[in-house]
Parts: sequence; C-alpha cells; structure tokens
Amino acid sequence: MSYGSLATETGTTFHFVGPSEGGTFLMKKHSGWIKSGSICLAVLVVMMGAGFYLFSGDTEASFVSSKVEAAFNEQNNESEEVEGNGEDQESKDQSGSVEEESVESTQEAVTEEEVVEDNNELSEKDDQAKENDDRKDESENEDAGHEQANDEQTVSQATASGDEKPESDSETKIVEESVQTEPEPEPEPEPEPEPEVTEAVTYSWGATSNYTFRMEVALTNNGGDTANDVMVSVPLLENRSPYQTTSLRSVNYSQVSSSGRVSTFNLGSIAPGETKTIVADFDIGVRPVSINSSTDTIEKARQVFHKYAGSGNCRDLARAFISEVRSMGIEAREVIGFARAERGAMTTGSLQGTRHSWAEVYDEDLGGWFPVDLTFQYFGELPHPSHIVESYSDQSISVNYNGGNLSASWSNAVH
Repeated sequence: MSYGSLATETGTTFHFVGPSEGGTFLMKKHSGWIKSGSICLAVLVVMMGAGFYLFSGDTEASFVSSKVEAAFNEQNNESEEVEGNGEDQESKDQSGSVEEESVESTQEAVTEEEVVEDNNELSEKDDQAKENDDRKDESENEDAGHEQANDEQTVSQATASGDEKPESDSETKIVEESVQTEPEPEPEPEPEPEPEVTEAVTYSWGATSNYTFRMEVALTNNGGDTANDVMVSVPLLENRSPYQTTSLRSVNYSQVSSSGRVSTFNLGSIAPGETKTIVADFDIGVRPVSINSSTDTIEKARQVFHKYAGSGNCRDLARAFISEVRSMGIEAREVIGFARAERGAMTTGSLQGTRHSWAEVYDEDLGGWFPVDLTFQYFGELPHPSHIVESYSDQSISVNYNGGNLSASWSNAVH
C-alpha cells in the first residue's frame, strides 16, 4: 500500500488513502470553501488526463482495465472495510464527482509504470490464450477437412457404381458396419496320425531234420613211382547259416593245420595204383525258415527278386540278384550247397547232380540273414528242409606230393 498527499496554495491538505494499483481511495475534505479551487484543479487534471489520453491512444482503456483486473486478483483477500470503501467510491464515481475524477486521473498518472507492467503480463497471457485458440481452431478445421474428405470419398464411391443416389452419413455408417465380415474361424488342427505298429521282423522256424553229411576226397597214384609226402588241403562245411547247424563228427586222417574252413591232412606215401580216401562226417540239422514281417530292406530286395526269379542257371540268377541289391546298399551273399530238386525233405543217398547256388540278404531289423532262392522262387523262406549249406565261397582241393602221378575225386552224400 502507498499513500500520497497533494498541497494547494492555501495550505489545505487532501489525504488519499488506498492501494497504488488502482483500488479504492478515501478522501476527507477539511473545508467547504475550497470547492472552487478544487474545481480548477480538477479542470487542470482533466486537461492533463486528456493530453495523456491523446498521447497513449486507444491503449488507455486497456491499461485501466488491466489495472483494475490485476488489483482485483492481488487484493481479493483484503478486509471488508476496504472493499466497502471501494463500493462507496464506485457510487461516487457514477455520480460524476469532479473531485473523484481528478483524484483517479492523478493516481493513474502516478501508477502508470505499474499498469504498463501488469498490462504486459496480461498481454502475454492473452497472446498465449489466443495462440492456443488458434491451434484449437486449426485442429478443428483439419478434422473437419478429414471428415469432409471422407464424406466426399464415400459419395464418390457410391456414385461410381452407377446412377444411384449417394447415401447419407448415417446410412453410410450402417453399410460400413454391415460390410464388416466376421473373421473366419481357424481350422481345427488335423489329428496327427498314430504311428503304425509294425510287428518286429523275426524268423519263423519249422521242425528240424537231422542228417549225416559225408564228404569223401579220394587220391589215386596213376604213376609207376611212389608218391611221397602227400599233403591234402580240403575245404570243409561251414557253420555260418541261420537255418543249419553243422559240426564235424569225425575224419580218418589227422589234421596237420587248418585255416578257416580249410583243413590240411598228411596222407604219407601212395604207391603206384593205390588210392587213399579222406572221409569226414558231419552232423547237420536243417530246418524250414521264413520271416514273418517286412521292412524297407526286405521290400527293396523283393522287387529285385521278382525281376530275376525264374528258370536259368542257378549261379547266374543268384549272382545277378546279389549284384543289384548291393548297388542299393543292401548286404547280400552267395550260398553254395546242395538242394533236392523235389520239393521236400532231403533224402539219403548221393548228392551227385544236386549242387546248387542261392542267395542270402541281411536285414538289420531282423538281425540276421534270410534266404532268397531265385531258381525255386523262394523269397524269405525255405519251406522244406531241402537245402544244405556247404560254403559261402568256392574253394578247391589242393594236393602236394613228391614222385608218382596223383589224381583226386570229390563226392558228397547224405546218410
């Protein structure tokens, strides 16, 4: 709060009580005779105010308004007495008192700098509010432009289809909602196929037939001199077949050495015209066999089997079959032995003319070899105990001696 005083020529004093920001003022008059002097002073002040008004232009009204608003905001918590005095002062202002106008003009001149500062603050606030309003108007105009563009697009789409009348906004919304299709339900996942349960590949066996297999190797000295240090190497029966058991029962000469299935015998000396025979008896058991399931290996071998099975030389058929399945990565081997031409069990007697070749294929799932006879057209089976395995490779009889002239013969029989 600031207070001021004004002195006249006669010494009469007027006291002005009130806030400097343009609030209310209290004026006390000490004598009535100075009215004329006050009027003159008021005229002078009015003239000064008019000059200030002409100098400040149209901004004077805004300064006064800003002054009143700033004073009101800062003094809203003033006492009731000051507010009441302000109301009295306003009523006096409305009555057109010359003294009050002069005081007010004087006070406005005194507080001009403060009013300018407050007006600048309010101007900045007004500019900021105006800028916010401009932004809001621009946003609304932009939204309206988008809506108008959408409406124009909707109308153009409706008219492009023909001469139909464009739909209204409400109808367009309804159409758009109806056009929306519900998402297609996701297809239910197909159940995974259950793995096929395949029976394990195994052998199926028939009843075993037991035979005595005899092998005889005869050496004759056809010369006039004695043959000395006669050594004979003979390939014996192999014991590697899954469907035949083989064991050497006896041999009439002592074995000097053996390598694999080949045994060497010492026959000593053979005189001219003399014959010595090596006799080896084997106990064998032959049983029918078949496989009870199938695998990829078996099916591939079956296809090759159908290609070669039939009439022809047994060895040629077997070797052609073996060569092709080996090219497919399947293990196969040739079997050399004996087989009855009649489909049935082996009978006793000489095996002359029954020498035979067939094949065997190895299957990993089976864990063993199974027979394939191209001549008899047996695939994966030997339905009769009719095949006797001798070996899985051809080996010849070897004879070493000194002097004389030896010849050899070889025979096999079932007893």
